[in-house]
Amino acid sequence: MKLRTRIFMLGLWATLLAAPVLARPAVEAGGFSLMRGIGVAACVLGIAGILIVRYLGERGRLPRGTYNMLLLLVLLVLPSVALVATTQTVFVGMKAPTACASCHVMEPYLEDMQDPASASLSAAHFRNGWIPRDQCYSCHVTYGATGSLEGKRDGARHWILYVTGTHADPIRYTGSYPNINCLGCHDGTPGFSRVLSHQAINEHLRSDEMSCVSCHGPPHPRGEAGHLNQ
Repeated sequence: MKLRTRIFMLGLWATLLAAPVLARPAVEAGGFSLMRGIGVAACVLGIAGILIVRYLGERGRLPRGTYNMLLLLVLLVLPSVALVATTQTVFVGMKAPTACASCHVMEPYLEDMQDPASASLSAAHFRNGWIPRDQCYSCHVTYGATGSLEGKRDGARHWILYVTGTHADPIRYTGSYPNINCLGCHDGTPGFSRVLSHQAINEHLRSDEMSCVSCHGPPHPRGEAGHLNQ
């Protein structure tokens, strides 16, 4: 097989592999988002372009310059567009609570958050509409795509444990929850500032010497099968 043929096949399979990712509805919106549409279009055009350019090129129906320009388009430009659209689609979709619950060990967290009778902090925030959307992502900002290196490290470790089935149930939170995730929304608001205890321990909260959840209760249920134990 000639090198040119190998390049064509590589581009074709790369585009085909990207297409299912882009065609999957964005978890968050459930609709046909603009970036996902652009990505799907780039995949379709890439696949069609590779086949057409390959066919016409073998039969000498394209001038050399036109042939090279079309090669550049179908092997570099369109895959790049598909890559950008895929990345954007994944980053948007991963912020939705349903994306977090896609791992079965996390389903109880979503169920509790949406339970109107639950007394957990996550349920209170959801019930009162304090976080209109992306509830899980908003409170676990260190864990997501734009989070810290430690968050990415933990995310990769959790994924490996999940796909290999080596995690223990119920799962346990072994780290510490940074107060900045709470203070990012609450600090400076009238409701937060007028509480005398907040004023007294403000520096301790900022330095993580004291935890917000030590006074405000668990963010998630404790001690139930499949739920967080702290």
